[in-house]
Amino acid sequence: MRDKGFPAALAALALCMLAGCGHTALKTYPRPERFSNFLELSVGSPAPDFQLRDINGNAWRLEDQRGKIVVVQLASATSPSFVQNLDDFQREILARYLANPDVIFVYVFSIEAHPELLTHAERREMGENSYQYSLASARRYYYTLKFKDRGKYDVSGMIPAATNIALLVDTIDGAVGLTYGYGRGGATNPAFLIDADGKLAAKALNAADFLSPTGFLAGNLPLMLATRIK
Repeated sequence: MRDKGFPAALAALALCMLAGCGHTALKTYPRPERFSNFLELSVGSPAPDFQLRDINGNAWRLEDQRGKIVVVQLASATSPSFVQNLDDFQREILARYLANPDVIFVYVFSIEAHPELLTHAERREMGENSYQYSLASARRYYYTLKFKDRGKYDVSGMIPAATNIALLVDTIDGAVGLTYGYGRGGATNPAFLIDADGKLAAKALNAADFLSPTGFLAGNLPLMLATRIK
């Protein structure tokens, strides 16, 4: 004879499982703001506009590049993951489109590039020794784009000088990095493909994800460029 209490027991067990009886709920943590910002940048939506100065002090604005394809990378010249990918990027991308007026390659470096712009209060808080060390590092790593103390990471020659390459420096508060999800708690070396109409065409947590060594995890950037540039 079938146990009449079985359906009721089964229902109770199901309710207990749904309610998490006997189990400790998994603790959740808020997602870092920078990573959330990266995720919220939707392909097909307008790329957030920004205006910065290049390493020579000239103003550069994204909005002014309408009509051209723009590839933006946010990085630090002291980041091993960024530097290690430069050779692949040079071979697969820059070698094909160097000086091509239809595409612009933009590198946005972090605020480490200009510690001399810190306020006196920030400088005091940082400490004179730390300030002088950061200033020397900035001039060594960014202004000359060369690593003298870390020989295996040599940026010189990997980002060639060309009319369609812009080397920009983020603001002291890192506003562009925050907007595009770069920095601590965000993407390590995010890269973005922006169409001629100013809309985001593709994005990658790391520029390497656009290249063949990773199997084009975020999309085949060489192919995407080839279909957009005659």
